[in-house]
Amino acid sequence: MKKLICFLILTLGILACSSDEVKATKNFEFTAEYTTQITVGGVVGVSNRTFKVGETFTGTDNGKETIKIRIAEHSTLNDNCPSNTCYQEFLEVPRVYLKLAE
Repeated sequence: MKKLICFLILTLGILACSSDEVKATKNFEFTAEYTTQITVGGVVGVSNRTFKVGETFTGTDNGKETIKIRIAEHSTLNDNCPSNTCYQEFLEVPRVYLKLAE
């Protein structure tokens, strides 16, 4: 009986786990200039940023209209957000501006 109960608990635990697979990060390269506003934090707040053709960033493609790229590394400044020291780490870019880098 104990084995049956343990088996049922294990089975329910496995079934309760999320089936969302973790997307692997890949390198994406800009194929056209792309300008957008990003949060830089501090006194500046937001700033226009133009990404040039050929710039490469790591990101994840979730099969949507946009690809999520990392534009800044995480630091302790971003641990207690929102605050005036926080900055933008990720950016959703329309996929027409990016291609998978080789």
